[in-house]
Amino acid sequence: MSLLPVMVIFGLSFPPVFFELLVSMALFFLLRRLLQPTGIYDFVWHPALFNTALYCCTYYLISCLFV
Repeated sequence: MSLLPVMVIFGLSFPPVFFELLVSMALFFLLRRLLQPTGIYDFVWHPALFNTALYCCTYYLISCLFV
């Protein structure tokens, strides 16, 4: 978790983790789009589990960078 204050946008308050989730989701979609043409999903046993692990890794990376 980061120590940033709560962000207020148009009267709605968002915790800092919300923006970390948005950035990590964008990075995840970019990585998934780059990995699909390479054929790596042919070697993965369960693509949904791979995608979940990839998203968790990107979220961890982003959350470490935001702190």
